Amino acid sequence: TLYSLCCIDRCEELLGFLESKIQAPSATPGEIVRLVSALPSAHVPGNRTLSGVLVEKLQEVADHHMGQVPLHGRLFAQWMHFVNPSECSYPHLSNTTSYTDRHEYKRMTGHDHVCANDDLIRMYGDGASYEAAS
Repeated sequence: TLYSLCCIDRCEELLGFLESKIQAPSATPGEIVRLVSALPSAHVPGNRTLSGVLVEKLQEVADHHMGQVPLHGRLFAQWMHFVNPSECSYPHLSNTTSYTDRHEYKRMTGHDHVCANDDLIRMYGDGASYEAAS
């Protein structure tokens, strides 16, 4: 994915914020919703209202864990992807995706595996620009 090829994992920053505020391996859905709703990111404004569907999904995770949501589980990572899709990549189940090297990618798509800086800026804004190592 684009995330694994060229970009800083911005989801780690978001999760780090949550960890610093929660200071535990799990939290209640209400506490997570309160923190995430207020948390701005590069692509999502802070002080937002999460949809009822997102809140319900988080509650479903907690229902399976005695009212707590584990912060380092796959289901919470999926939820974070739906809350912040530009920052958090989707955590696929093990062995459901496969790695494609740059040669295979070019053969399959006809495109180069490297994004030009202008393309990154067009897709993600100035925060995505980088200087190639010389």
